[in-house]
Amino acid sequence: MLALIQQQLQALYRTEAPDVRRFLVDDDALRTLIGDDARPADEWVLVHQDGDDVDLAVYVDEGHLQRLATARSPGEAARCCFRALCAAVEGVSHFLLLAHRARQGQPVRMLELEAQAEVDKYLVARLHHPDDAREWRTRLFRDATLAEGLSPAERERYTEAARLAEAWVDHLERLPHIQAVLDRQREFWRRSGCRRLEEMRRLAA
Repeated sequence: MLALIQQQLQALYRTEAPDVRRFLVDDDALRTLIGDDARPADEWVLVHQDGDDVDLAVYVDEGHLQRLATARSPGEAARCCFRALCAAVEGVSHFLLLAHRARQGQPVRMLELEAQAEVDKYLVARLHHPDDAREWRTRLFRDATLAEGLSPAERERYTEAARLAEAWVDHLERLPHIQAVLDRQREFWRRSGCRRLEEMRRLAA
């Protein structure tokens, strides 16, 4: 399923990246990398930079991966295991944006990564089930709750990311047709982080 999600997002953004599955780590490797005391999470993308070299590791909860293995497509996963799909999309979304910015030699902020992931979750589900756009927006931006154990800074960042993403999704939904949505999102994805956050904040004001 990770490969299918990556293929869909790469097609959307017309970008290329190594196979995300090569960077996947399991529970044991995650504990080695971040320690036993780290808070539980459905997904992690870990980054280590040494000069021009950037190392990435991607973790998706193994239970989610098992549930996703029962679905034949992201569209089917949206129906049968939406939370698992969201965790996987978040990991792939972070991975693709980090890889793109690393190639460009450009920075990326954590707030931008989180907001982009929320938009990508919506788009993956919406592109497979366009008649259920309202449902996906409700589940992502109205019914979602923050995980336990977040620090105040993390809670603030995730809350703000959801607010910005919802404003951007509202903007996309006002466009006249799906091709306009794809063109707008593709152009937006290639902007600098500062310009992207500035536009999202303007829409959310």
